[in-house]
Amino acid sequence: MAELNVGDRVKVLDKPGWPDGGYKLANWEGRISAVINDPAGYVLMKADKTGYNMMFHEKELEKIG
Repeated sequence: MAELNVGDRVKVLDKPGWPDGGYKLANWEGRISAVINDPAGYVLMKADKTGYNMMFHEKELEKIG
């Protein structure tokens, strides 16, 4: 599993086969604002597009910088 830390820049990965025109959050970018310990493997990403914190599993994100 990727090791993401607060401050890392990330991009949301696509989910092939997502219904109704595809996964709308694919390729959104943001910065990790918190690493969640329970449940393990989840992080909060502050999305550039909205400014909101959104929870994702680390497997759904790609570190970009």
